This record gives sequence, C-alpha cells and structure tokens, in this order.
Amino acid sequence: MNRNMPEIRQVLAFVAIIETGSFTLAAKKLNLTQSAISHSLRALEDSLNAQLLNRQGRSHRLTRSGEVFLKHSRAVLAELDLAVRNMDALQQRAG
Repeated sequence: MNRNMPEIRQVLAFVAIIETGSFTLAAKKLNLTQSAISHSLRALEDSLNAQLLNRQGRSHRLTRSGEVFLKHSRAVLAELDLAVRNMDALQQRAG
C-alpha cells in the first residue's frame, strides 16, 4: 500500500467538514471532538502534502487540491457504502 494513503477516518472528517460547513458540526456528526477533527485534517493534508482548505478565521473554502480530493473521496465513500450494503445482503440471504 502507498505510504501516503490517507486513513479512512481522515477522509470521513474532511468530507464531514465540507458537508456540514464547520469543524464543530463535523465533530458532532462523527461523534468526535473538534480537536480530533482538526488533527485529522492536518494529518490528512500532511500525508497528501497538499493544503485542502484555505482557512480564514472560522471560515474555510476548498483549495483546488481540496476540490479534486473531495470528488474522489465522495466516490470512495460511496463505493464503501455499496460494499457494506452488498455484504449485508449476502448475510441476510445466508442467514
């Protein structure tokens, strides 16, 4: 596996920040602290060697790198969701 591969919790935190519009709401959505969300985003940016968000006080907006990574992150999360649903369906048929 690529040494720069981000962890799923980091990807979830990044997407939650964008979807909720804030670090605090992302933390609530994922049942984490705001500090954990901030640390996850920082670690994600470090692992990718790219800034994903321009931060200006409490507001933020996606960088070009962030836009690209968000698109792929959403696709990966959708595939994982489909995989879990398919596995649930297999278990129901087998049970």
